[in-house]
Amino acid sequence: MNPSNSDTGGSADLPDEPDLDEAGLDLDEGGIDLDEDEDGLAPEAGRRRPSVLSVLLLVAGAIWIVVALLKIGEGPSTGAPPAAIADTGDTLASLPSPEPDDPVPEPGLSPPDGQHPAQPANSAENGGIVENPDAELGPGDGNPASERGPPEGSLLAGKRWPQDYAAPEVVHYTIKRGGSMKIVANLYKIFHHEMESLNPGIELDRELPPSTRLVVYRQKPGISSESVGFPGHGSVEGAMPMVDGPGRILRHTPWKAWATRTTVATLDVVLREWARRYPNAQPIIVGNMSARKGGRLPPHSSHQSGRDIDLSYPQIWDGSSELAPQVMNERNLDRDLTWNLLELLRETGAIELIFIDSKLQRLLYEHALETGRYSKKQLENWMEYPRTPGSGSPIIQHVRGHVDHMHVRLRCRKAETRCESRPH
Repeated sequence: MNPSNSDTGGSADLPDEPDLDEAGLDLDEGGIDLDEDEDGLAPEAGRRRPSVLSVLLLVAGAIWIVVALLKIGEGPSTGAPPAAIADTGDTLASLPSPEPDDPVPEPGLSPPDGQHPAQPANSAENGGIVENPDAELGPGDGNPASERGPPEGSLLAGKRWPQDYAAPEVVHYTIKRGGSMKIVANLYKIFHHEMESLNPGIELDRELPPSTRLVVYRQKPGISSESVGFPGHGSVEGAMPMVDGPGRILRHTPWKAWATRTTVATLDVVLREWARRYPNAQPIIVGNMSARKGGRLPPHSSHQSGRDIDLSYPQIWDGSSELAPQVMNERNLDRDLTWNLLELLRETGAIELIFIDSKLQRLLYEHALETGRYSKKQLENWMEYPRTPGSGSPIIQHVRGHVDHMHVRLRCRKAETRCESRPH
């Protein structure tokens, strides 16, 4: 549907997939999604329930084991482990086989996955791990918040997550090359009458000059912002779009960049601190987050509950060429800056998981040892490598497809009583 004639009445609802080819609006900065179904996992909603016969067989087996234990000797058994019935309803599908080639992505399309060995199914992308928000690592356990706490003057210094992280009440979008307010509404998937209410006095179809600022979000009093359900089967209430600012390049389709207010506030302060702490470093490319109401966000199987963020890896950069997501390797990954970003994220106290391909974990692991940044013991709390993917509960885990971006997931806030994270 052409946005220039999609709403002859001026206040009808927006189309599901607006066609912006004729808009002349530089809205996407290339319209690049940073990943192509990087989850490699089936969403919780798509898992098969066990059959009645399976359940009966499992129950019968458990009863048989209990009877056998009772016959072995009197009193409780001291050597045999307790019987357990597997929760087959939470078993995920196997990861898909990797494609042999890495075609070059076209503008507006997601870059493909890199070449990855097939990995056993795990619940990392769809659910993640449950992290005790009250637990603190000791000084020798690889916790940068204790070893390298926020330096003096840091925007994170003295902040407690989430209560000290505040999101702006109003978000603007700046038109770059001209276009109408209707096109901006379509791009964010905002109802046309809502857009008119946010920007009174501006006609929906009127051609607007470059540098025109439009309001795309205004916080409503009394409306809470919460993550609901699992990252792979959930929703968002009271979402807001990602805000522009220092330390970042917004390289995403705007309707895929909504999140909870806490998520936006946390990422905003991280990127502002990135620009302050490393003024000569490259900005970080912000990719997909969630849809306005959450739910399925193609091509991902997570990104459904307003807590997931795709960020670019810091790369070896000449400082002048255009930054764009690319498959990272030993030649172009800036290991030192990547560690700086990981530590900055961890300093917030908000991070539950970070997904990084095991090939890149190896590069970061070796760099940390070579530079004396961390010991092997400390790195056990940071990443899975050199262990098999799925081992332990480090903050950095492997899920296929994360060679051109890292996937950051925030923890549930205590106040979000319907927010869920599946145990690893």
